[in-house]
Amino acid sequence: MKKKLLSLILAAVMAGSLVGCGSKAPAAAASSEAGSAEAPATGAADTAEGAKGFAAAGNPEEWPTITVQVPVLSEMADEQMVEDALNEYLVSINAGVKADMVQMTLGDLSTQLTLMLSDNQQPLDLFCWRFYSTLDGCVKNEQCIPLDQYLDVYPDLWEMYPENVLKTQQISGVQYAVPSVDSYTTYDVYALRKDVAEDLGIAGRDGERITLDEMTQIMKDAKEIHPEFAYMVNTNNEAVIGIDSLGNSNWLGVLMNRGVGTKEIVNLYETEEWRNFCIRMKEWKDAGVMMDDPLNNEMTITQYNNGVSAGCYLGGYSPDYIKALIAYSPYEPIEFQLTDMVGTSASVLGGWMISTVCKNPDAAMKMMYLMATDENVARYFILGIEGVHYTVDEKGIARRPEGVTQNNSTWNQDCPWFYPNQCLSIPLETEMTTYYSDMLDAPDHAKFSEAMGFVFDSAPVYDQMAACTTVVAEYRDALLYGLVDVDSYLEKFNEELKAAGIDEIIAEEQKQFDAWLAVQ
Repeated sequence: MKKKLLSLILAAVMAGSLVGCGSKAPAAAASSEAGSAEAPATGAADTAEGAKGFAAAGNPEEWPTITVQVPVLSEMADEQMVEDALNEYLVSINAGVKADMVQMTLGDLSTQLTLMLSDNQQPLDLFCWRFYSTLDGCVKNEQCIPLDQYLDVYPDLWEMYPENVLKTQQISGVQYAVPSVDSYTTYDVYALRKDVAEDLGIAGRDGERITLDEMTQIMKDAKEIHPEFAYMVNTNNEAVIGIDSLGNSNWLGVLMNRGVGTKEIVNLYETEEWRNFCIRMKEWKDAGVMMDDPLNNEMTITQYNNGVSAGCYLGGYSPDYIKALIAYSPYEPIEFQLTDMVGTSASVLGGWMISTVCKNPDAAMKMMYLMATDENVARYFILGIEGVHYTVDEKGIARRPEGVTQNNSTWNQDCPWFYPNQCLSIPLETEMTTYYSDMLDAPDHAKFSEAMGFVFDSAPVYDQMAACTTVVAEYRDALLYGLVDVDSYLEKFNEELKAAGIDEIIAEEQKQFDAWLAVQ
């Protein structure tokens, strides 16, 4: 995040007050640092001006109601209670708009969103493309509207973001989404169960930077003393492989070195780096450190949490953040850093949009603005109602009521990252008081891909993309999990990719990328 924004946070903390930070998103992070649950709402003074960009009725009963996507793991019983509290607050600040929270289970997101984004009778006004589609996909399917008309209406909103982050939510220079606030940059670690690390005598190396050769030896040594565990779950890790995939999960044209300092798009699968990586995966498989039957097992962190694997990859912007992310696990990890902290377009994990079926886009934009800049609005969505769904301790950490867990909570508090600005909230059930302020600071200490914000239009090579995707589905996983002889299998893989048109894909990507670079 821009340094001037972080300085606003620190100034607010030292002053002991959030007043004066206006409606800037970072002010809320300051309140979590200071532990002030009673801090004045950021944005309240500004919204008292009126609707800031659209004319709203003076009578709140006549205000437009905007439907907003709310992610849940299962149906939450307290939706109406939270919605009522939120709308009472919106009336108190004369927001000119109300909210209708629409719960959507993450497991059925695609079906629900597809239906609601084409429903003119009961439209969904505000939604996030995360877990559903991509920016490019939503634009091509005409599911969202351009936001350029609001750039001058809400200047403080757009100023919150680094320029290269805003570009990730643009197509041909047109802004289609508000990025979800995050660190926008990560590095990856190998996480090894602490009890296993202690048995190996390496627990004191927590936080150390290691090579993949050293990681390989650690896994082999662990396997000797604890053969009952696997030590690697999913090897489909772009950061460890060292690529910027340009948003294509099949890696049909990539930038090496995660896009840092290079502008040449290449066919990963014919590089020496990929061959060497596949050879390493075969070595891991032969050494028994891989998960059994990877093509038919769930290859997620669940296998670490349930004790099948004693190691896995994790990513984040700091060691403390990574440990906070996995604090719910029964197994405390020791972290070994594997990569530099880098941001790519894939590091921007979500963007909020106004749907094309929205009947009042101006009011929807006002609601989105409040979700991104007003800490009280954000916290109703993210945490629920203070005193009911959470309390705030003396460190400024949110705590669930006694006896309430993720499994029996009546409001979903476990998806702060899904909303427009999680940094307006306060950390939940962690000892990391700097959870959000460090997140905002992370981009100032990172490198970024040359392709940050580049979106490839695959339409000119649609047939080749489809054909190559089929080839990747047939060959890649077997190589990633060390299940085949590398050289013979890789030769067949590349022959079929060539025949399917991967060279034409890469040529078109390079052409579009060069044109994009020329106007940056």
